[in-house]
Amino acid sequence: MKIVEKNGVKYCVFNSFEDTGAVSHCFSTRVGGISEGVYSSLNVSYSRGDKKENVDENIRRLAQAVGFNSENIVDGLQVHGVEILDVGYEHIGEKLSGYDGYITNKPDITLCTYHADCVPLFFLDKTKNVIALSHSGWRGTAAKMAYLTVKKMESLYGCDPRDIIAGIGPSIGPCCFQVDSPVVEEFKRSIDFSEDFIKNDHNCEGKYKIDLWGINEKLITLAGVPKENIEVAKQCTMCDEELFFSHRRMGNDRGSMAAYLSLKK
Repeated sequence: MKIVEKNGVKYCVFNSFEDTGAVSHCFSTRVGGISEGVYSSLNVSYSRGDKKENVDENIRRLAQAVGFNSENIVDGLQVHGVEILDVGYEHIGEKLSGYDGYITNKPDITLCTYHADCVPLFFLDKTKNVIALSHSGWRGTAAKMAYLTVKKMESLYGCDPRDIIAGIGPSIGPCCFQVDSPVVEEFKRSIDFSEDFIKNDHNCEGKYKIDLWGINEKLITLAGVPKENIEVAKQCTMCDEELFFSHRRMGNDRGSMAAYLSLKK
């Protein structure tokens, strides 16, 4: 993954996705917008308390820089679940709720999920011209959202996992994702290999660090996607205060980043 700056707007893109020429995509940063205070400056979420006109302008600037259609965004209220919606043109402009993943084979629809530490998961099958985008926090990761998204691409559109490329975007890293024992136990119950990605936090007794990047990468490979087809950003949203909002670092008084993915016409 690389950081791109265009007209003062900074955003992240996967090299593997860029190389296909088939999609417009990005993971936004907090740099290049007009929002102020705790939303400074490129907040792209309307649900944080920011002024609507500021968010409108921030999204317009980002869309212009990246090249996605801001009029055809499909998004909704995320619930940290694993429901995935098969998106068509009829969903543009709908107030969706209850979905944390989206799939489509329709060009010029911009799939969008919101993030401020949770893991953004990007998928593209260029052979079948199918894209998917998922929001996977610790609950979604423990519930195998990454695996389920690939399987949904298979069941809905006949995708071969071997043809899929995937991207794991900026999110809280194993350096910062500290949890207590109930979260660890949930992972152990849900994912049999999770202990490989959980370590004791030697600086804090009774606490642990979990590698969400590693777990999601393993889940994607278990769904049949070759490991060499997976690009991991390895950029921690909690560590990088200049580039990213972080719920762990900032609490509720903050803006949000978003992942955007669209098939080109």
